[in-house]
Amino acid sequence: MRIHKIDEQSMVEYEYLVKKYGAIFNSKKWLDLFDEKVSIYGIFDKGENLIGGFHLYEKKRFGLTICCDAPFTPTTGPFFKLESKNPVAIMNKWKKVLTKIANFIENRRYHVVSISLDRNVIDTQPFIWMKYKVAPRYTYILDLRKSLVEIRSDMSSERRKNINKGIKDGLIVKQNYDNKLVKSFALNTFTRQGLKVNASYLDKILFDYADETNSFSFVVYEEDIPISVIFCVHDNKSVYYLLGGYSERKKHQGGGALAFWETIKYAKNLGLLNYDFEGSEIQNIEKYFRGFGGSIFPYYRINKARLCLEILLKFSKRELF
Repeated sequence: MRIHKIDEQSMVEYEYLVKKYGAIFNSKKWLDLFDEKVSIYGIFDKGENLIGGFHLYEKKRFGLTICCDAPFTPTTGPFFKLESKNPVAIMNKWKKVLTKIANFIENRRYHVVSISLDRNVIDTQPFIWMKYKVAPRYTYILDLRKSLVEIRSDMSSERRKNINKGIKDGLIVKQNYDNKLVKSFALNTFTRQGLKVNASYLDKILFDYADETNSFSFVVYEEDIPISVIFCVHDNKSVYYLLGGYSERKKHQGGGALAFWETIKYAKNLGLLNYDFEGSEIQNIEKYFRGFGGSIFPYYRINKARLCLEILLKFSKRELF
């Protein structure tokens, strides 16, 4: 087994594997948003057959080379073809692939590594053995194979009340085709949360990447004034909440919940299987997402830095390093 960059010859097979085993964030179209900062790597078996892949996003800061999650991209992978049904064989394959990736990343000698693994990765031992710190993160996922009645009944009473109040008060939900509106609401959300965001990547997602085949958006109006916006991306299996926001000047308890409810119904009508809220480490946002009744799923972030940097990072990123 070996790892090397995907070339043009391998890209067709890579995209096939992404559709079957990966997620939209592994696709070439998504990763092309980040230009030369992202490198796409293939996992090849002994017979030189491509069986999977992952990507690495690199940036420079203060002369340091940092490997981290790409903006607006929840995980770096990996994904790969796994045909065995024997549990030991499955574990052995995961261990082999992850050990190979851990060695590959280690040999690149980054100053700092902080990347999130696909939520299908439950065995992080190959990274632990190489002295990486492993930190769990969480997301909530709705099973869209359930009926709308079941999905709604699984929600918290508070979330159902939010939706009912929005309907009772005459809020109107419409599918949105103006991503300038999404950008405005999203930037206000990031400002409220004290988060810095690269506006150029936000523009690329909303105005270069997004189309009717990979994304959708809904807006909630009160008296013709937009008060809440949700923007989602999707592949052929799952939909992912990516961006959203609400109006601070014209708040309504049901605005956000009603927008989410409409995106859930729309995703189900598209035949998608899962609705991924993409989690949050912010406590009040986590509680809000939890109220929609999805199942909690862990995924893992691996972190490592050169010793002197790790000591410094313990003061600002103690939860990771």
